[in-house]
Amino acid sequence: MRRRWIGVSAVACLLGVSACTIGEDRGDNQHAHISGPTGSGWYPLSTLLSDIWLDEIEELDVTVVEGGAIGNIREVNTARDVQSGLVFASDFMDSIQGAGAFAGEPQENVKAIAAFYPTMWNIAVLEDSPYETLEDVVLHGADAINGNPGDASEATFRRIFETMGYDEEALEEADVSLNFGGYGDAANQLRDGIIDITVQGGGPGVPALTEVDSTRSLRLLEVPEDVMNEMDEAGYGYSTGMTIPAGTYSNQTEDVDALASWAMMIMNDAVNDDLVYEMTKQIWESVDRVQEEQPSRGAWFDPEHTFDVIENPEENIHPGALRYYEEIGAYEGGGEE
Repeated sequence: MRRRWIGVSAVACLLGVSACTIGEDRGDNQHAHISGPTGSGWYPLSTLLSDIWLDEIEELDVTVVEGGAIGNIREVNTARDVQSGLVFASDFMDSIQGAGAFAGEPQENVKAIAAFYPTMWNIAVLEDSPYETLEDVVLHGADAINGNPGDASEATFRRIFETMGYDEEALEEADVSLNFGGYGDAANQLRDGIIDITVQGGGPGVPALTEVDSTRSLRLLEVPEDVMNEMDEAGYGYSTGMTIPAGTYSNQTEDVDALASWAMMIMNDAVNDDLVYEMTKQIWESVDRVQEEQPSRGAWFDPEHTFDVIENPEENIHPGALRYYEEIGAYEGGGEE
């Protein structure tokens, strides 16, 4: 019987429980995919994609388990428990370059499958906050929750301020307090006035921040244009020229320029090329279904975006996926993008 396993046993395997066997002696018909937490946008998208694979690829069994952006890359790189996962393009670029959270430890066994949609980085304060700009955060010594250690939000926050000229030591000297925590915890502490600012990714809004906004209005701070341009030139994998549209939050009357990280799928490079080709094909041939069931994300689904976001496709895209892109004319092998 073909099935999609989602449950505690699968998560336990990722935590190293010896009784689990997911990933051991796994054949081509057994595939494990790592997503985000159950409350994240990645989780329902992953279950939808796994359902597509189950429906369209004969004899393929799919396991979906919970994960997190940077950890997903490490898990897919080892392929001990999972073979594919959702990640951010900015983290993927770090992983193959041995930079950022992967400094000195490049992940050599991960390849891109597709880029799907942009995640906008929401830098939020309360509407009545005295902070009007990111420079104010430094000037007034703000209390911040910028994610958990190694999170994409934590890396984004840090890189923004490093580009502005403030490394961690400089922020500490300015009495900026950097605290760790998840989106829900950060949102609650922002609402209660315990912290001044948080950075969270959404498409374009963030559910945890929307909940706060329902009782205490939020305001978004912009990343200065010169800072975004410098980060773009640095090759961190962020997208610029994107906006969080007016009306995303209750009192937001204008678009807000934002950095974005594209959500994308990666695969361990040892997965069979023919299987990867078929999995890639079924994703893109089911775009109508994605757009119906995940409209805010599905609206961005376009195979051409893969080549807008992922550099050096011959090197960084899995050969099975690249074969499909060549077949549909999205990429000319060995030629220019």
